[in-house]
Amino acid sequence: MTEIILHHYDSSPFAEKARLMLGFKGLTWNSVVQPIWAPKPKLTPLTGGYRRTPVMQIGADVYVDTNLIAEELERRHPQPTLFPENGTAAGGWGGLLAFSLWAERMLFWPAVRYAMAFNADKLPPELLEDRARMNGAPRADVERMKAAAPMFKEQLHNALAVLDDALGQGTLYLFGDEPSLADFAAYHPIWFLENNGRKVGGVMAEYLNAQAWNGRVREFRHGTRIEMEPDAALAIAREATPLPPETVGEADDNAPQPGTSVTVTPEDFGKDPVAGEVTAISRRRISIRREDPALGEIAVHFPRIGYVVRPA
Repeated sequence: MTEIILHHYDSSPFAEKARLMLGFKGLTWNSVVQPIWAPKPKLTPLTGGYRRTPVMQIGADVYVDTNLIAEELERRHPQPTLFPENGTAAGGWGGLLAFSLWAERMLFWPAVRYAMAFNADKLPPELLEDRARMNGAPRADVERMKAAAPMFKEQLHNALAVLDDALGQGTLYLFGDEPSLADFAAYHPIWFLENNGRKVGGVMAEYLNAQAWNGRVREFRHGTRIEMEPDAALAIAREATPLPPETVGEADDNAPQPGTSVTVTPEDFGKDPVAGEVTAISRRRISIRREDPALGEIAVHFPRIGYVVRPA
């Protein structure tokens, strides 16, 4: 049985990023399909409340956020690398992460908002209400979404122009002739447009560099996917023990130290706090230990960038 379990759903753009990274590395992985909207009763016991998608599970260790998933995949399966030497053209690990964060905010949000606004009448009401709550709104306002579609389209074209320019420098990928984390981060918003909002039509027509690059990234596929029932993944966590805590990257002396009770919360959307005891912390990641009544001890690992850590 393969060690990697990915909790996801097929139409999730961030899950597509994770699936492509698994395919790029040629890995075999277990697929646990979770609900698209809350509640997620077979995911919450693992994460302690975090419900964004995807989540990677290895035994009793749970990794959230695709940028941290990328780092953990790299640590366990370093070749082929998501952080190539020629990535130094982007400033090394920090530069690749910085571009990824740009792509997953300035490109991702206009793409998703435009596709959802364009298709608002056709989307399940449960999905619209769930996403409104995740973004802090009391309810979904379909008419307001539809009215905002032209604004989202303009923002999308502005971001696509930046991406197309970055891809017009004579290389196959964003920072050289080898793919990197940045390529997978920039790819999945466009994938969402093409696969979950097909009728938006034509937005990529003028971006020839991005079109050619898009086809190259798509070819990495998903690796070998093995379907797994959610209960089987929970049983694996129940029978496993979290790995010994490990500090990754530069120490953070000003942060809550190991043994401190904290909550960790996404800072942008889906602000569901996860409570636990710090086991390891650096400027790059934080690991917390929590006790689930049914599963026992679980370690949940978060990136520091994009998450707020507070004393419990």
